[in-house]
Amino acid sequence: MLRRLSSSPDLAPFRELVRPLAEHDRRRRGDLVRTLRVYFACGENASGAADRLWLHRNSLLYRLQRISSLTGLDLKDPEARLALQLGLLAMEERKGEEREAEHPQPAAGHDNQGGEG
Repeated sequence: MLRRLSSSPDLAPFRELVRPLAEHDRRRRGDLVRTLRVYFACGENASGAADRLWLHRNSLLYRLQRISSLTGLDLKDPEARLALQLGLLAMEERKGEEREAEHPQPAAGHDNQGGEG
């Protein structure tokens, strides 16, 4: 169900919320998108997320402030957190589409091994 939702055009506005983070990461070789994903995966527990990312807790808190600044959203607001999670979901689907375009799957019945099969 989430996979179907992730490809919905209705999520485009949420993807736009996360775009500044992806652009920041690309320009500065940052890790804000990953930080946000891990933060949510840890149930919004800053200490747990910091441990998973091998960061000092204060460094994680700084990144979360940066995320809030770039998105204009308050991570303490449940609706803002949901919007960001939907944006990450939509972004993941877009990444999957890009990977598929770069590495298309072989057609059924073809094994990509060369030679006779």
